[in-house]
Amino acid sequence: MRLTMVFVRWGLLGLMTGGAAFAGLTEGLPSTIQAPPSLAPRADRAAFMQQHFVSVMNVHDAVIRGDLKIARAEARAIASRPAPPGLPEAAGPYLTAMQLSAGRAAADEDLEDVAAFTASMLATCGDCHRAVGTMPAVAPPASSAVGGLVGHMLAHKVAADLMAQGLTVPSTSAWNEGVRQLRSAALRRGELPKDAKLTKDILDNEKRVHSLAERGLEASDARSRIYVYSELLQSCASCHALHGNVWGPTKR
Repeated sequence: MRLTMVFVRWGLLGLMTGGAAFAGLTEGLPSTIQAPPSLAPRADRAAFMQQHFVSVMNVHDAVIRGDLKIARAEARAIASRPAPPGLPEAAGPYLTAMQLSAGRAAADEDLEDVAAFTASMLATCGDCHRAVGTMPAVAPPASSAVGGLVGHMLAHKVAADLMAQGLTVPSTSAWNEGVRQLRSAALRRGELPKDAKLTKDILDNEKRVHSLAERGLEASDARSRIYVYSELLQSCASCHALHGNVWGPTKR
């Protein structure tokens, strides 16, 4: 599987696809983050950020389903959404970086690339929160007591959501908890759909997901976490695409 990396780290945005760098995307981003002033609450700014977050997570969920059409449409909305008045000056470069990543995702027809841009957007949220001195409160994803294949996939989703929170808040504890939950026991052949043609591919994707958990434990900085999370999204999408009528793009 071709791996695509999108790195965002403390004001440095570097995008690489297939070894070719996109030029011009670091322009205007601060090289350092200074201690921000206190940020007074504003209802319009809060509504904009909530809408932005929902859109990014819609891209995220569509990528996981393998639904490129919806992912690109949601990314297009992020790229074109105007900033509200009163946005802190320090947030400006990160909003620009977010819209650039969203624009690239909206224009790209490769799901692996869109997954990488999605991981970039999540991390840009976290870097912006650091820059403006805010720490959003995000409820932890609800766990499920369902067993079997469905329960296992729901456990994957909870783990992925926690890792996403680790990037967006940002929160090392949320990231580590998500990685810990992703290390759950792998599926067995008897739990998979009765389709011999898909069994090996499903098990290969399952193995890849759990190996990413081990790498996630070692990912101590934003750059390495983006890489791990991008690969996780790609693995989810690849597996779901194997059986579109059962768990693919049309399923929510």
